[in-house]
Amino acid sequence: LGLRFLMGWSSILRKFTKREQASLGSRGQGGPHRNESNPPVTEPSVAIGSNHGGDYDPNQKKKPLVDSHGGDYDPNQYNFTSSDRSNDHGGDYDPSLTAFAETSPSRHGDSSSNRNPPAKMTSTASQRFANARLPSSMNHWDVHDVTKDDEEAGLVSGIALMLMCLQRMSHQIFHHRDILKRPYSGLRDTRFLNPKDGRPTKLVVQCSDEVLANRSGADWSRTTTVNKGPWMFRLAHWATADGQSSVLLWLPACAVLTIVLLSPFPVTTKSRNNGFYESVPYKDWQYPYDARNRHENPPYNGVPSRPLIGQIERVSEPAYLCLADGMRIINVQEWRKANGSDIALEYVMVSYTGEQFVTDNDKYSLNLIGQRAANTAKVKAYWLSCSCLGSVSEREENVWRISDVIQGAFEVVIAVAGPVGVKETGELPVELLNQWGDRLWTLPELLLSPERDIQIYTLNRSLDPSQQLDQCLNTSPDRINRRNFSRFWQDDSIVGQLMAHYEGSVILSRLELIATTLKCLERRHTTQYLPGDLSYSLMGLLRQRPNARKDDSGFQAFARLSLANDSDMLLERLICLLPPKPDAPWYSFQDHWDASLWDVYPRTQVCGIGNDDTVILDGARAATIRWKSFKKVMLRGNYTVLRQIAVIALTVVSPLFFAGVVALAIGSPENNGNTYGPDPSTILKAVGGVFLAFSLLVLLSAPYLIRKIYLGKVWGAQPWFFGIEGYMPLHEIEKKLFGVDLKRLSWSTTASSLSRHNLLDHKDFVNDCEGQDPTQVDTEINARVQKAARRSTASQEKIFTLVDTYTMTVTLFAAVKPPVAVLACGEEGGMQRALLCSYDWTNNTLYRETVLRMETPAFWRMSPIRRVRLGLQTRGKDGVKMSL
Repeated sequence: LGLRFLMGWSSILRKFTKREQASLGSRGQGGPHRNESNPPVTEPSVAIGSNHGGDYDPNQKKKPLVDSHGGDYDPNQYNFTSSDRSNDHGGDYDPSLTAFAETSPSRHGDSSSNRNPPAKMTSTASQRFANARLPSSMNHWDVHDVTKDDEEAGLVSGIALMLMCLQRMSHQIFHHRDILKRPYSGLRDTRFLNPKDGRPTKLVVQCSDEVLANRSGADWSRTTTVNKGPWMFRLAHWATADGQSSVLLWLPACAVLTIVLLSPFPVTTKSRNNGFYESVPYKDWQYPYDARNRHENPPYNGVPSRPLIGQIERVSEPAYLCLADGMRIINVQEWRKANGSDIALEYVMVSYTGEQFVTDNDKYSLNLIGQRAANTAKVKAYWLSCSCLGSVSEREENVWRISDVIQGAFEVVIAVAGPVGVKETGELPVELLNQWGDRLWTLPELLLSPERDIQIYTLNRSLDPSQQLDQCLNTSPDRINRRNFSRFWQDDSIVGQLMAHYEGSVILSRLELIATTLKCLERRHTTQYLPGDLSYSLMGLLRQRPNARKDDSGFQAFARLSLANDSDMLLERLICLLPPKPDAPWYSFQDHWDASLWDVYPRTQVCGIGNDDTVILDGARAATIRWKSFKKVMLRGNYTVLRQIAVIALTVVSPLFFAGVVALAIGSPENNGNTYGPDPSTILKAVGGVFLAFSLLVLLSAPYLIRKIYLGKVWGAQPWFFGIEGYMPLHEIEKKLFGVDLKRLSWSTTASSLSRHNLLDHKDFVNDCEGQDPTQVDTEINARVQKAARRSTASQEKIFTLVDTYTMTVTLFAAVKPPVAVLACGEEGGMQRALLCSYDWTNNTLYRETVLRMETPAFWRMSPIRRVRLGLQTRGKDGVKMSL
């Protein structure tokens, strides 16, 4: 359909273009149909120039070099503004734009009534195509002989029309409210919260030359890096020729510096933000999906706030059982009313997997196995999930109470059955037990079983149906100690830890229990009933059990379970981990630096759960990453006597110079009218001469004094986070940041997954650690850098460089989108865990792009941030989850 649409409109617009070109030739410029007997015809509606707005020269055979619709381009407006300069259709031509806009009035008459309402114009090619508008002369077109270029122009116009229709149908207007309650509306694009005014501002990213050459693969603007070093210091450094004074360079530098120093320019860079990083002006206005404090939830059914998490009540016995005598299903409460509540109703639970028992005959066999197990255990009843979950309305509620059924059972037995036609050897059915244990819900049944020895009933499918039950019911079942079940599975060591915990020999902490159990459960399979099945299977092993919700995602179900139980801040620790694989699920609990959950000490608190797999985080410290360009950085060194003299001299040179000039002017003989007493002109001349001589001496030595101010060891700097897309060597970064390469920056050692370090290459410091350039020591990283710079698409991995001026370190890291904020959320191993987050202004959410390890002093230079809505998986330009 799209191709047919494109071909149809390109054909129509090709004819329109042919007619326009032929009309231009026949009317004003003498095109293909012009001859000596057919002079150019002008329309009376145009008073000056040709009929298309250009100046007509009868001696020219070609049209003036002008565009087709005209108007000055305003990047913030949909339409072009009118221009005084003439062209074919009354406006100016912008070669960077593919489409044109009409001016008013045009040669086709006043088009103001037909003009579309203004809308913001974006910079991408497809959006410029979509903003193209068809001239009104499309209503009357004809076919003439034209060139191939005219056909291509018609095809482009057809593409423009189709893209315009698709864009206007697909684009959605989003709304945002900033920290000062100011509204903003627009299409989805990449923005950041500007620390100056708190508004969502279009993101502009400075890039390396390799990335800048590749203009694709991003929905943010890109620009080149600019040298932001103090230009007075750069000039002074240039004059000294790398420390060697040169008269040819010194005198011009002194002349320029004289002009600057005599003007009110500051000599040094001032501190800002009281010595803190740039803050993140963020505020979350939305209700949470579920809050830790229920009074923060939205109103519900007239109640000011609904409860956080409804609890599934524990039961001492199941709702339904099967009596061994006659295999009848009974309602336990009704049975007790009829037979007395003091009668013990013990039962056996039969555990099985639906993959092995499918048909109605299989379910009948399970009931016979349950009857046999109950009679062997000398109890009255047995429990089967296929028979004792109740009606459809009761089934869902009873499913979440299966853990109570297991704990209340007298004994748990296992029933397994092999495929039809497969001959059993009579030995222990290891493969069948592996299949049984591979299911999600059977692990809790094994862990909570009351008996250590578990009976196994095997149904031999290789026999005739009449012989299968006889052998199963008349043969003694196998018995296996519960702890030995772990040897049937690949994760036997982890299952063994859980077995030891529930037997009481090794007690796991709450955090270890949840992490270890999830590690076991996520390796098992199930037929999904709800997205949160993994968390609901874990729920039976914990004390607090929230109600299951069908609209919960897997992460939301786990988050609600974690908030309901005292899980030792599991969620707070989880967000600080960096998965080795970017597409790893949230329950992997793996970390690139091999840290466990209990190795991370959170500094934050998850105070609620948000929509779309987000959490509401409080207590973090944050800083903004500046991507647009570098800024001048205030450096603090030791104030030696010579440095203080240089600062004072360069500060007072301007007033002393002008004071000396004024004193010499006042003390001249023409201004001296006093003929008696001491001559004041002599005093003024002396003072003025001293001031002027001192000023000239300072100005001549200005390059040397400025170098003394800026050179030397740096003991402190204004905290900044600067970002660069792509890789840039340290010496280039220093030249762009400080003006010259002074070896002040160094590569971080273990800050990111791309950081590399080694022993310092020095004979006197054999055990010192030194960060290394990742691209120079690791060929794989170098290949990733080159690939990301040349062939990276919008949803693929990109390489970024982060410069921290407070710790003077540079870190190379990988992410899908440029992170605009740093969230310090925890500490581990003597380093701070900092989340680098991109920002989606359409839902006011920060999304974790990667995790860095930063030095602790940087944490205390970040400002506290209000509650923030945090997502653990980045989003693309269309709001869909992405991964590296």
